[in-house]
Amino acid sequence: MHWHRLALLLLLAAACCAATPTSNHTSQYEASTQRILDMATQRMLRIWDMRRRIFLQLTSKGKSPLGGQAPSKQEVETETYKLAYELAANLSVVPVEQLQDPLLRRRVQRLAKLQLQGLKPDNYEQAKDLLRAMQNFISGALVCSNDDCSARRPLAMYPQLYNQNMHTKLYEDLKLNWFNWRTAINDKDTARSTFIDYVRLLRIAATYNGHVTPSRTWYLYYDTENFQAEMEEVIWEIMPLYREMHAYLRHSAILAYPKANFKDDGAISAPVFDQMLSQAWYSHQIFRTPFPKDQLPSVHHRLEEVLVTPVKINNKAVEFFELLGLNKMSNNFYERFLRRMNDDEGGPDCKSQVYYFPPDVAMRYCPKPNYKKLMQTHGTMAELQYNLYKRELPFGLDTEPCPGFAAALGETAVLASGTPRHLHRLYILLNDSLTENQSLNRLFRMGVHTLLAVPQYFINDKFLVDVMDGRIGVQDYNCAYWRLQDKFAGVQPPIWRTARDFDLDYKFYRGLQPERSNTRKFISEVLGFQFYRAFCLASNQYKPGDPSYPLHNCDFHNSSEAGKMMREMMQLGASKHWRDVMFIATRERKLSGRGILEYFAPLFTWLKERNRQLELEPGWDADELCRKE
Repeated sequence: MHWHRLALLLLLAAACCAATPTSNHTSQYEASTQRILDMATQRMLRIWDMRRRIFLQLTSKGKSPLGGQAPSKQEVETETYKLAYELAANLSVVPVEQLQDPLLRRRVQRLAKLQLQGLKPDNYEQAKDLLRAMQNFISGALVCSNDDCSARRPLAMYPQLYNQNMHTKLYEDLKLNWFNWRTAINDKDTARSTFIDYVRLLRIAATYNGHVTPSRTWYLYYDTENFQAEMEEVIWEIMPLYREMHAYLRHSAILAYPKANFKDDGAISAPVFDQMLSQAWYSHQIFRTPFPKDQLPSVHHRLEEVLVTPVKINNKAVEFFELLGLNKMSNNFYERFLRRMNDDEGGPDCKSQVYYFPPDVAMRYCPKPNYKKLMQTHGTMAELQYNLYKRELPFGLDTEPCPGFAAALGETAVLASGTPRHLHRLYILLNDSLTENQSLNRLFRMGVHTLLAVPQYFINDKFLVDVMDGRIGVQDYNCAYWRLQDKFAGVQPPIWRTARDFDLDYKFYRGLQPERSNTRKFISEVLGFQFYRAFCLASNQYKPGDPSYPLHNCDFHNSSEAGKMMREMMQLGASKHWRDVMFIATRERKLSGRGILEYFAPLFTWLKERNRQLELEPGWDADELCRKE
């Protein structure tokens, strides 16, 4: 039966039952709604089967083991879009307040509204084309060295220019690459016009949901009025720590690039700031750690000796969650659904991938055994565990309660598995803690990665949302962006810019896809530290005030209490509001920077003292380097 006919029948049922008792009235609504959802579930089962066939063909030689040619990713995406669009159209006429079953009500609320999938087919295809074009700004070979494309093949922002910038010791190289990439993507005003077209479609998608304010659709699954204000509160909460880090890094930049004409009380030049972020995991950093003579112990060779292969890393990650009391992985999973990526896939920094096609879940893992992959694999295994629990929920609730929630739980496993205490447990480090100086070096490197990134996620998100809602006009795009960078990050352009330029960072374009938004990344980092603090307190591995049990060395491995919290949250999927789910662990219903502040507390203390010794004033008095013309 056609979906639109079902919707008509639902309306007729509502009309004919108008004079019946309330209980009958409600049961009619619930029965009709349940029929729509049952049919949607059957369609979703077919889509999951398509995903399963793609995975099995991808991981086996020749034809699909199930026989015949596996469907393409495009076919799966098309069928998923059709289902979401048609289902939302039918559920949008359901009077939610008449539904007494809370799970049924929750399913309707989540499935009746859409983000980009609320666009009509032509507009949806255009949105995907625009997203692909903007992703090509990052990965496309677009930048010619010295304006000469005949002498050398053009370079992409990522990974070529990114890697050049990571290693160069010449500020002029950083500045030139920064300028050339922006010039290349804005040839004929391409970047700005593509972004404007995309924002127009985001606004159209919002009208599908009846949202007068487009950002309500962007924040759809957070189900919170003025969610941006809550994120901004977190930024100001961690700002004292950020300002101390900023002052120290600005001083390091002055030493590294003495000819760059940086000011002691100014903002950090954007190309240098980008380089700082990219070097967070680089072993030969240009910017000095607090104690250069107290280097962190190298774990690479020892890790190779102990764990030997990526398979053993996977096994340790699986064991981490099993000892928390979560799912034990079946032999069927290992035999059919755990597969190795090819050596040439994903580049030097490949990331493992999780697949969801109930009743099964699957994973393809990166074949590179190193410290970073050890931690990332624990995060990936958290996602796998989440899938195993939420597959038991009805379609529509078998997902995370808000974007970034699952990644936040994964972040806790990443943090725990990278601690000296956990590495000692794996016989990779001799001791379960570092010296005080080594510990500060480790916190410093992690601080560069976390403290510098979180405000950037917020800035990119705020810029997009303020443009969507009309608070930033087209003529003010560029200067408004730099005002946000100045206000929340102390970052400024390396040269004078005008309203004619369009300088957004490549990470901004990455976050324009709702499934990979900067909002999601912000949540995963901030909420991840909140969860980590909660698990560490529950496992008694973090004892505030006890230097033997600091938060930054907490390994909640083998804790039944931490495991119980994690399991309860995973089992709920999207059946409850994300604030109710996070309350299980944190006893809070709001985002908070407390986890970040307590994790980096020793670094905060050291930075304040060191900046005082160097007579560095935290904060910035930045020059205005963008003007309207």
